[in-house]
Amino acid sequence: MKLLQRVFIIFIGIVFPLSSFGFINLTNDYGNYQPVTEWNTVAVSNLLEYKISEKDTLLKVSSDTLVSDSVKKEKKAFFEATIEYNSDDTIVFSLTGQKVFLTKNAFVKYGEIELRAYYIELDLEKKEAFAYGIKDSTGTFIDTPEFKDGAEEFTCKELKYNFDTGKGLVNEIITEQEGGFVHSEITKRIDDKTFYLRNGKYTTCDHPHPHFYVKMTKAKMIKDDKIVSGPLYLVLEDVPLPIGLPFAMFPFSSSYSSGIIVPSYGEEQRRGFNLRGGGYYWAINEYLDLAVTGDIFANGSWGGYMESSYKKRYRFNGRVAAEYHSNTYGDKGLADFSESTDFAIRWNHTQDAKANPYRTFSASVNFSTSNNDRNNSQSIQKITNNQKQSSISYSKKWADSPFSLNASFRHSQNSRDTSISLTLPSMSLNMTQIYPFRAKGKSTNLKWYDKVGVSYSSKLENRINTKEKELMSSSLVKDWQNGYQHSIPISTNFKLTKDLTLSPTLNYQGVLYSKSVKKSWDATLKDGEGGVRTDTIQGFKYAHNYSTSASLSLSPKIYGMYTFKESSKLAAIRHVMTPSISVSYTPEIGIPRSKYYKTYRNEATDKDVEYSIFEGSVYGTPTGAKESGSISFGLDNNVEAKMRTANDSTGTEEFKKVKIIESLKFSTSYNMFADSLNWSNIQMSGRTKLFNQKLDLSVRSTVDPYKLNANNIRINEFGPRLTNASIDLGFSLSSKDLKGDSGKDNKNDKSAEPWRDTRYVDFDIPWSFSIDYGWTYSKPTSKSTVGQRMGVNGNFSLTPKWKVSFSSGYDFTAKEVTSSQFTITRDLHCWQMSFNTIPFGAYQSYNFRINVESSILADLKYEKKQAWQDVNF
Repeated sequence: MKLLQRVFIIFIGIVFPLSSFGFINLTNDYGNYQPVTEWNTVAVSNLLEYKISEKDTLLKVSSDTLVSDSVKKEKKAFFEATIEYNSDDTIVFSLTGQKVFLTKNAFVKYGEIELRAYYIELDLEKKEAFAYGIKDSTGTFIDTPEFKDGAEEFTCKELKYNFDTGKGLVNEIITEQEGGFVHSEITKRIDDKTFYLRNGKYTTCDHPHPHFYVKMTKAKMIKDDKIVSGPLYLVLEDVPLPIGLPFAMFPFSSSYSSGIIVPSYGEEQRRGFNLRGGGYYWAINEYLDLAVTGDIFANGSWGGYMESSYKKRYRFNGRVAAEYHSNTYGDKGLADFSESTDFAIRWNHTQDAKANPYRTFSASVNFSTSNNDRNNSQSIQKITNNQKQSSISYSKKWADSPFSLNASFRHSQNSRDTSISLTLPSMSLNMTQIYPFRAKGKSTNLKWYDKVGVSYSSKLENRINTKEKELMSSSLVKDWQNGYQHSIPISTNFKLTKDLTLSPTLNYQGVLYSKSVKKSWDATLKDGEGGVRTDTIQGFKYAHNYSTSASLSLSPKIYGMYTFKESSKLAAIRHVMTPSISVSYTPEIGIPRSKYYKTYRNEATDKDVEYSIFEGSVYGTPTGAKESGSISFGLDNNVEAKMRTANDSTGTEEFKKVKIIESLKFSTSYNMFADSLNWSNIQMSGRTKLFNQKLDLSVRSTVDPYKLNANNIRINEFGPRLTNASIDLGFSLSSKDLKGDSGKDNKNDKSAEPWRDTRYVDFDIPWSFSIDYGWTYSKPTSKSTVGQRMGVNGNFSLTPKWKVSFSSGYDFTAKEVTSSQFTITRDLHCWQMSFNTIPFGAYQSYNFRINVESSILADLKYEKKQAWQDVNF
């Protein structure tokens, strides 16, 4: 039967021209369409080729061979490239209309253009394709057309496309444009960049049925550029809102783009109505941007902001921000009127680790006036932060060299007392320890001279400690302290026994200052009572000295073990003690003291007073060492327990180590050459972790071995006194900690927790909780002070979409609650809702916000807030 079919088809193809033939309908023995499982190729030029199946012969039918003119005209090919097509069910050819019909998972490829759908009708003469999907048993469309042209991709319900012109008509299309999604009932494709839309939707929700969208009656979309729309309005959960515009433009681009930043509005108690954060964003290039914004208030106050980010791949990245504020408070002429000028500079710069292995540069700058955050910030973290530090550093190492160079700028300030400290610059040149008498590569069988090591360090600093208001008026010569210091230490060590080491050292030290001081008694000061006159002598002055010392140290380890019966879960307890004792001696050697120390006669007390000519200098005065010696004592303790666990499958008993005391240290020293008060304070510190490392415990204390007299002065009589002590506790727990050692959830294990029935209640709510407590005691004299504080933090998720977090604390000394915050967030798929409040205290405030998560529609939000500066509520 099949053989007769093939003979008949070949016969008809030879006798009749293609233009007079109707349909070629391939059927099997049951009269159904023959499935075609092979890729099919149609090459249309002067020859049409149809490959029916793998076993069938290739049918070649020549085009019209009639010659209408003696000069044969060149025929233009139907298609410039080969068309590839396939389907899982049927392929039907209409030779009259030169059409191909493909059903079920149909696929057509022409160059870079790919089309896939349930049904595709391919018109070879018009160079058009028509495709649509099919409904399933539930009435939902499936196998809808999927169109791809290079980087352009979209799905739709129905499509008609012309391969020659690139134009098309699409029903119910969904395309993605740089984080946004465009839905359209009818779309006319003009080219690969331009589309016309009717009854379109623009949204950032990726759900097939978006939770919100902007309804556009008609619009023009330019791919990777913008959408220009006619009348449009907002729709939320399929409910049209009375929020609309006569026209709008939605720009979108894969690259940065400049634009206006819309300000927010509000009202403050002290500065009145305001517009905040309005300005302009400038996308300079792919490496750099700039945002300039400002605030303006009804009472005349204003503020300006500048922020710029930069990044160069594999080199560096950073961010620079600056702000300036001119504030006015109260009414002019009244007692509460005041004005203030505040500013801040912030800069963070990070060098990529791959940029240079021998040279690094980094910056972390946070500088501002003391009242800037308090007057202008709405962040409780910034308001309560009284300490600020900055650092800019540069370092360079030389390959195959022990030398390195470091330079830095440092800044610190306290906003409470407006004190500020600047170090500009700080430079150091160092050489790591080298062994000049050791052969290169030698590491064993070392002689005593092989262990002699020499190193070098130098440092230059220029710094000032002053008040904020006095900084700009300070004198570089008079108020800034500067100096240069270098030292050359030479050291070695000898191992006398296993735990006994002798370490002699010789050190040379020199300093260079730009000024020195001279003191004298002036009887004309203090209205004739007399006083000390200090004269500053400008000019560089170098001072140096040298010293030598030797130390002998012993640090053995002592082990103790106590084992329990085999029936006990506790197998053993091990105690490790590490006592240490060291003796150091420094002989009297060096430059005579009188070279750098002078005296003047205090006529009020009729005594000579010694002073250093470098008093108040950066590095002090280099002095030759006086004869001194001390003995230092120390003891460190570590206690661990070995616990038996369940036997494994092999019957081997397993053990687990548990730390009872991680460290418990005691230390003190004795000065052998002091005439009194030879013993130093006894220091104690300890730390451990309990309850499966959930509780951190640390303790510290200081004991003074000597008594105080009636004037609170130490005297040479033993009478140990506790002068300082502190206890810090920290406890943390989370839902993961209650899921067993394996980390697996045991909620379905009724034997482990018989009270749990997950058919009704799900107790597996992710949560975490921490609490810390601190206790301090201080009694340096006869009076003592005690301080206590406690802080709590936690968060929990009621559902995967709901999360609650809180933080608070209590100061027992001040008897008040510390800064507290409470936050609720809700994930609404493409929206987010959050509520944050500081319910009480000096900075009470709240902020309720519901907004679109995507930054493209960042202004599509509702916000209700009340900051601590705002009008009281």
